[in-house]
Amino acid sequence: MNDFFDDLDRLDLDAHVRRWSAPDVGRAGGSVNEWIAAAQQFAARVQEDPGGLTDEQWRATAGAWRSLLTAAERATGPQRGEWLMRDLWLRSWLLRTLRPREDIPLLDPGPVLEQALDALPMGPEEAAELAPRWRELDRPRILALRTIRLRLAPVRVLAPYLADHPRWGEYETWEQLIGELP
Repeated sequence: MNDFFDDLDRLDLDAHVRRWSAPDVGRAGGSVNEWIAAAQQFAARVQEDPGGLTDEQWRATAGAWRSLLTAAERATGPQRGEWLMRDLWLRSWLLRTLRPREDIPLLDPGPVLEQALDALPMGPEEAAELAPRWRELDRPRILALRTIRLRLAPVRVLAPYLADHPRWGEYETWEQLIGELP
């Protein structure tokens, strides 16, 4: 079932969409490196000409991207948020390049904010307490604080599109702490 990873560099976007929309993708095996290569090649094809896609192509692309990331996580585990971050960064790039559209999943800024906030390893109160003395902390706590900064980075550039989002206040609380995080 690893033929999913054959010739990834030779596929155009439509071929990637067909490959990752196949019904048996969810049962695909593969190493972490194979899944990373698949995600990189797919994202590269999306970024080649994002303005040239029709609404139907966008919807198919969004479904295939979600399918690829879900299968990657199922096959390899979360890999410290690898699949989440690939999703957040691609969406962030697309939103900066194109205009937001709630009817196209990859062009809706809301999920970027929601997924980033939901994936934070601790609450803002705990982070505010730990951040000023992060150099004194054990490695797992330092990494947790660093994870916060990394997970929120794709959101920061989308601020103009998210000011009216119901969870924007949560992000603003975190933004006040960013400068203190490692």
